Amino acid sequence: MNGFVDLHGESITGVINTFDRVIFKGHLNGFFPDGAFGRYLSRRGILLKDAGRFFEAETQRIRDHVVSLAAAAGRPVEYLMGSSTHRSGLSKEARARAIAERDGVTEGLVCVLSVVEPCRSFVVTPNRQTRRLEVVRRRRKCLHYYLYRIDPELGWVHVRLQTWAPYEMQIYVNGREWLARQMDQAGIGYRRSDNKITAVDDFGPITALCERFAHTDWPPVLERQATLVNPLLPDIERAGFPGYWWVIDQCEYASDVLFTDRAPLEAIQGDLVTAAV
Repeated sequence: MNGFVDLHGESITGVINTFDRVIFKGHLNGFFPDGAFGRYLSRRGILLKDAGRFFEAETQRIRDHVVSLAAAAGRPVEYLMGSSTHRSGLSKEARARAIAERDGVTEGLVCVLSVVEPCRSFVVTPNRQTRRLEVVRRRRKCLHYYLYRIDPELGWVHVRLQTWAPYEMQIYVNGREWLARQMDQAGIGYRRSDNKITAVDDFGPITALCERFAHTDWPPVLERQATLVNPLLPDIERAGFPGYWWVIDQCEYASDVLFTDRAPLEAIQGDLVTAAV
């Protein structure tokens, strides 16, 4: 990157190096050691033969909670017929952004999208050899909620919650959304096109701002999102099981190179495309 900037320095006003798309996954790791989920059911006072009804009731608690969040904010809940968005040509995020634009939402909950998607889960099933019920892990499908929000600090985010045990969670944040909010607070003028920053009045503080995102203490931020969405967490913790263990599932780091005007960039566009391919 430095060689490119040095070569075209007279035509470049500045460079923004920061994280872009970041997806965190939350796992309730305490459920996964052998026998752990059976112990969890026992501590909740649930016999294995009653586990199915218990799971259904817990799922209903999540559904009621999420629907109540949407109702309190006056926002829609939409059910999607399929998890894939390729056929429709409209992604979940595009649908949520269209709703935000339609309704003029600039902060808070935008909408909730629900869809049945594959997941890994627990089921109680009879063991023919031991003639006893046991808890096993199994791939299945269940309802997932996508809550799209415009956070005062993070900007556009979504939280995805699996409604069947083990209630895995996904949280999406965007570094450029965050950076735009930081520049707003600092009074730095800029122009933006979609997810790209195309002009900045003062590049001086930009590097330091980008570093702040990289060194954010993420677990407390993610825990606040999780607590808002999953009403089962207090009961899980009272049963002696820890909350979510957070990992980075996907992470993109990108550089925005800002040119003085279109002509110098168009002159090298062909070479840039060839090199990228």
